[in-house]
Amino acid sequence: MGLIADFIAGYLVAFAGFFAPGMLNVLAAKISITESKRAALLFIFGTLTIVLLQAFTGVYFAKFLDSHPSVSDTLKKFGTVIFVILTIAFLLKGFQTKKPKKEIEIKSKQNRYVYGLMMGSFNMFAIPFFAISSLTLASKDLFDFSLTSIIVFSIAAVLGTFTIFYSYAVFFKKIENKVDVLINNIYFILAGFTGFVAILSIYKMINA
Repeated sequence: MGLIADFIAGYLVAFAGFFAPGMLNVLAAKISITESKRAALLFIFGTLTIVLLQAFTGVYFAKFLDSHPSVSDTLKKFGTVIFVILTIAFLLKGFQTKKPKKEIEIKSKQNRYVYGLMMGSFNMFAIPFFAISSLTLASKDLFDFSLTSIIVFSIAAVLGTFTIFYSYAVFFKKIENKVDVLINNIYFILAGFTGFVAILSIYKMINA
């Protein structure tokens, strides 16, 4: 597996993972609009520092799982149950009566880089996301767990994340209405994704 392919894989995984409107990319947009693009960039660089650590940790953990099949199989079963629960939770949330849109408030006035570090640390899904993504790629022989590959993948994940966050910071005002439509339906989109993964996992377990 070439390093260029590792780079492309890391970039695309992060790009897809952070593409949907979430707390971090919308915060980057709000800071850019209410303060300045420089402040938004500082915030983004703070979050990217955390993303680098999360990507490396997630993929390195995936390397451990890949080398211990028994542990990996147990976690896969546990993960399937989690995806089923998430699918039900997202559907229930999506069918709930829609409340008036609540603006994301930027309460902190501290250094924007430090604020980015802090907010990025709250994203608990990043590490398992990178772990599962790299395991999936490895199972298709599209990624290997050499240290060099992990480092390249992690750096590429940072660049993919930067592309999304910076795009939100620069273009948010122009696409705000479209983003609102996506936000209103995000739970159904997430339910579709987690439901697909759950069904695929159950199918593989039955036919294993």
